[in-house]
Amino acid sequence: MTTDAQPSPPPPALAPTARADRALAPDVARGLVLLGIAVANVPFFLYGRELGILLKPMTDAAADPWVNALVATLADNRSYPLFALLFGYGMTQLLTREHARGTSLPDARKLLIRRNLWLIAFGAAHGVLLFFGDILGTYGLLGLALVLLIRASGRTLAIVGWLAFGFLILVGALEGLSGLLSKFGGGGLSTVSFGSASAETFGMAVLLRAAEWSIGLISVPFGGLGLLAPMILGMWAARRRMLEQPWQHRRALGLTAGIGVPLSVLGALPIALALLGVFELNPFVEPFAAMLHAATGAIGGAGYVALIALLVAGRPSGRELGSPTAKPAGPISRAFAALGQRSLSGYLTQSVVFVIAFAPYTLGLGGTVSVAVATQIAVITWLGTLVLANVLAAFDRPGPAEWLLRRAVYGRRR
Repeated sequence: MTTDAQPSPPPPALAPTARADRALAPDVARGLVLLGIAVANVPFFLYGRELGILLKPMTDAAADPWVNALVATLADNRSYPLFALLFGYGMTQLLTREHARGTSLPDARKLLIRRNLWLIAFGAAHGVLLFFGDILGTYGLLGLALVLLIRASGRTLAIVGWLAFGFLILVGALEGLSGLLSKFGGGGLSTVSFGSASAETFGMAVLLRAAEWSIGLISVPFGGLGLLAPMILGMWAARRRMLEQPWQHRRALGLTAGIGVPLSVLGALPIALALLGVFELNPFVEPFAAMLHAATGAIGGAGYVALIALLVAGRPSGRELGSPTAKPAGPISRAFAALGQRSLSGYLTQSVVFVIAFAPYTLGLGGTVSVAVATQIAVITWLGTLVLANVLAAFDRPGPAEWLLRRAVYGRRR
């Protein structure tokens, strides 16, 4: 007697993670670090000033040295490595999730490649239309490299990560060349270092930004390769679910936060004190101070993530000990997580506001306001995105950029 062959089950549909199922700590960290990104990026929208240490605009405003020093201590060379760590963590989470759904490794890799290619496309639009210092294209390009390492052994990750960290330190010296350029270039960094910021028309700004962004993307193998170090650290942490189950890794997270955060602050002191005018960095010493600033910034990024994970991690009850989630988040954590879940929209919104506020062809504040005032505008902008993200969260809606990216990557299926 014969029996009809049973049809094989259809392959699982690729789909993004539901917002309710996302880990809390990474989203809280993303929401908070957007503040650091805002205050670190806003000086690049100012124009008509000479640039000093770490490419900081130099003005006569009394508060500006203090603001520059504070941002250099807490945000510069700290925010983007932190976000890079979360980027690597998220890529590994995505692969783990698809594996649990039964997706084959080749299909999961194709998904990662498709997502990173779309990130590059988003970065191109952002870099050309709004901000030449776009980071999305860089993350997308490095993300393609991470696809090759997504299943690499711990030993391979360690080797590549340490090599990338050494490269990050060397590239950090480039930010400390202002003194040498001033000494041997006859006048320091000029006021036209970032031409798109001072362009008189939107069309001219687009042309200049297209050139600046393209040069930045092409130079990623030389200048941005160091960001692979925190990305690989994020992959290593994701394999151990350190941010999804922080209560199981309190000792490791505590050591990382206890060492990383103080080291980050101490490593920024030479630059911060020089910005305050306490002493003047010798032109030959400045590159080494910038290298120290970059190295401790990457370590500090990991420290801040660990600290956030510890602060938002509740000790699970007996019923929850086997669960990947902890107790429900408090209102403050939920507020930051709402923005973290919509971090792409929050990041792009910052650039939209900054162009409207500072460009010569709009309100033109970039040529008149101090660094302190510009930083206040950046903080207010971040607060605005925080409010808007929570409004969207109240209606269980994604950010517009997240919706568009998911539509592009996954298609119509959810």
